[in-house]
Amino acid sequence: MAVVVDSSVLVAALHREDTLHERGKSALEGVEKPIAIPEYIVVETATTLARVAGKKVADVFVRSLFDTKDMDVVPSSPEQFATAAAAFLSSNSKLSFVDCALLQFSRTYRVITFDKALSRAIEASKRT
Repeated sequence: MAVVVDSSVLVAALHREDTLHERGKSALEGVEKPIAIPEYIVVETATTLARVAGKKVADVFVRSLFDTKDMDVVPSSPEQFATAAAAFLSSNSKLSFVDCALLQFSRTYRVITFDKALSRAIEASKRT
């Protein structure tokens, strides 16, 4: 099964001062390539990296998407947006819109995340 990586893992792997830095690096090294990176995750990761690690680190991440065969950016389709929006609007949990999109991706991809709420939601969705 193809793999999608959440921004929590990407930020940890790319931000040396992140408390989960080593775990993030190991997670990326240990998965089959190419890793699918949904468009939403690119936006969330670049934004978070710019805020916590600086614009230069965020720029390196964005540029790397064009220079590597290890990651494939997955653009969002109108159908995926509508499905994520519906999941977000119907959710009573604290999942973000992006988390709801990843929850939908988890139907066809293995999602790697450090977000405990998202992990629980993915596990719960597999039981139903």
